[in-house]
Amino acid sequence: MSRLTTMSRRLWFGLKPGLRKSRFHTQKGQYALGSPGMWADCAAACATGLARKVAGIRPVLPWITFPAMRFIRARITPNTRVFEWSCGMSTLWFERRCGEVRAVEDNPAWCSAIAGRAKKAKVVLLEGRAYVEKILELPAGHFDVVSVDGSHRLECFRLALEHTCRGGLLVVDNTDNDRATKGDFCVIDQMLDELGSDWGVRRFPG
Repeated sequence: MSRLTTMSRRLWFGLKPGLRKSRFHTQKGQYALGSPGMWADCAAACATGLARKVAGIRPVLPWITFPAMRFIRARITPNTRVFEWSCGMSTLWFERRCGEVRAVEDNPAWCSAIAGRAKKAKVVLLEGRAYVEKILELPAGHFDVVSVDGSHRLECFRLALEHTCRGGLLVVDNTDNDRATKGDFCVIDQMLDELGSDWGVRRFPG
């Protein structure tokens, strides 16, 4: 296979050919560019990705799809209480808009980088069970927004169901993954289907 063909395949399929129909499909087969707005979001995502890769610039934006970010932005207030498994740009984004932000991280270098930039968010380094169970320090229903990302996602998701307040937001990243292996992401996705109308599940492929 020629270098040009290899580059073309990577451009269209991404780094792991076979997992998706194209770079613009999720593993569930959802097409992420179905409207002009999605194309604009794709261009913005490419720009922020290049800024990070080429110049080392990390815009203070959650690493989720732009429609998902807009959905969350419309539903948070200065009184919103947030808990995140895995810290990141979202931690800094939330702290600018919300009253209470707590994040737990198990990567020492990344935890230090985000904690060093945080103004008021409480970012702690923990591993294993301590990482998963950090949310138990607060009563059930305490948080308005709970984000499941990073490690141990299935275990964290189960606890998140109990600790997101009524009417709050439970944000879970990458639920379209693990289709072939039926791994944790896929299990979470099936559990979301089972929650049905009780939670008002919304999906944002991108």
